[in-house]
Amino acid sequence: MACCENPGDVIASTTVPDSTLTPAAPTTGDDSVAPAPAYSAEDYEIEIPPPAAADDAPFVDRLARIVNEVYVEAEAGIWRDGYQRTSAAEVAELIRAGELAVAYLVNGNSNSGSISNKSDTNDDKHNDVTRSQPQPRPIGCVCIKKLLAGEEKGEFGMLALDAAYRGGGLGRALVRFAEDLCRGRGLTTMQVELLFPTAFEHAFKARLQRWYARMGYGKVRLGSFADDFPCLAPLLAGPCEYRIFEKRLV
Repeated sequence: MACCENPGDVIASTTVPDSTLTPAAPTTGDDSVAPAPAYSAEDYEIEIPPPAAADDAPFVDRLARIVNEVYVEAEAGIWRDGYQRTSAAEVAELIRAGELAVAYLVNGNSNSGSISNKSDTNDDKHNDVTRSQPQPRPIGCVCIKKLLAGEEKGEFGMLALDAAYRGGGLGRALVRFAEDLCRGRGLTTMQVELLFPTAFEHAFKARLQRWYARMGYGKVRLGSFADDFPCLAPLLAGPCEYRIFEKRLV
């Protein structure tokens, strides 16, 4: 990750590797959540969109908006005012790199834009014809990457769902998609990171850690956020622990 020369001027375009989202925020002091529909595998699709989707501005903008709205809640009090988790430019870059999986509802989707694909006609192979291919309306996403070369380890982050679809199992499905993708690429371990403020108890983060634990993730160490992301550390509102979690895939 490139370091920002002046973090205070580029808050909207910075990135933090912390992965969230769980279902909707609890309505009580325990792990209960607001009522939400339960989804089966037939109700949604998760896929790596084609690189051309990065040029679909409404599609990219909606994904960036979903992520940023999630992190306002998920990391409340952790960052300085004005911080945003991602930008449309970063989302487009991840799509082009094949590092962003996107969730769509199979039924009831409205098209948020279109992707233009060029193909040859039968009459003139050199005459490009643009065909519009609708891109389904996204409701969530997760970033999936391979860690350092030589390590058989993957990482997921920027996990987010539209508020209307939380609590029905889609967040868990996105994590499983990331795990299956990395397992299929021969990776043996999955990693995820969480930032925990140390000056106060962050109920959402505590609940999120329990959610990851139920999926088999255990804390393996504390990292140094300032060392790994020196351009982002000045944007923190206070001291934080940078907790690293792992799960064996095989």
